[in-house]
Amino acid sequence: MVDYEAPTDGTAILIERTSRRIVATESLSEGSNFRFSPGSGSYDEVLFRMFARPDAVEGGGVVVVPTNAFFQLYFVPERARKE
Repeated sequence: MVDYEAPTDGTAILIERTSRRIVATESLSEGSNFRFSPGSGSYDEVLFRMFARPDAVEGGGVVVVPTNAFFQLYFVPERARKE
């Protein structure tokens, strides 16, 4: 589970490091939170596309994230993007 509070305006970028795929990007205001929890529902479609077996049916079950999945959050402050 990831729960991050933005220290300033900026963008949160969540990646799955093993596959090098972006799971989510979200603009955040100072003090707002970015939350991610596999299986919570908000990112199920993205996770399904990343980790589903070839015989899986979308919407027909629970997303199973492999044990070797490693999620990493980056935060890019708004000020850094303008420079």
